[in-house]
Amino acid sequence: MELNVKTLYLIGGIVTIASAGAVLLTWYHHRNAPGLRAWAAALLLTVLGALILRLRTSDADLAPVLVADMVIVAGFAAMWLSLRFANQGRTDLVRLLAVAIAIGATFLALFVVLRAFGAGRQAASIPFSLLLGLLGLACAWEIRQGRHKDDLRSRLPAALAFVGLGIARVVRAGVLGFEVIHLLPPGAAAATHPYTLYATIVFTLAVTYGLVMMANEQAGRREAMQFAER
Repeated sequence: MELNVKTLYLIGGIVTIASAGAVLLTWYHHRNAPGLRAWAAALLLTVLGALILRLRTSDADLAPVLVADMVIVAGFAAMWLSLRFANQGRTDLVRLLAVAIAIGATFLALFVVLRAFGAGRQAASIPFSLLLGLLGLACAWEIRQGRHKDDLRSRLPAALAFVGLGIARVVRAGVLGFEVIHLLPPGAAAATHPYTLYATIVFTLAVTYGLVMMANEQAGRREAMQFAER
């Protein structure tokens, strides 16, 4: 099956905006649900990153690409930290923002290093996909760890969705990297890109559905406890 990258980017944009809307609506009704607000922020920052890319005046203009990638990476970092802080039972917005910005800066540092080593056009794509993949896997771990606090069964599908998202991005980074160091033939990254992009879209939807399931399960348990006390 041949997948068109431009069409997938369009679908991905629609899915991201719709997912952010669904998450925000769910959060409005379930303010204490784990991860909802942070995931909505990550999705909206992804949309912002896409809009920044649309402002590029030419393909040679790297500044919008770097800014967009840093914004998206910082959004996913904030998602991971939000889940981690929730598991630890604390809130620290200042530290969350500081660490998220630091991880975004790490992307920029990796870009500079790869650029110096001759990675060329892939110098931004490799650390971008790698950091998103690692952050996705970290989110999966934190969601799974949170089960010790509330024992929500819906945490498992949400965690698995993040695992899928993380693997898709790590595979993308790996193919790009192997092509740069000539372990894969030229064009390998372009050939596999539609499939990793498709997987990213699917798992983004799955993560959204998993987090909404967690919110509904948590609310259902709370209502059952309140009914039992009457």
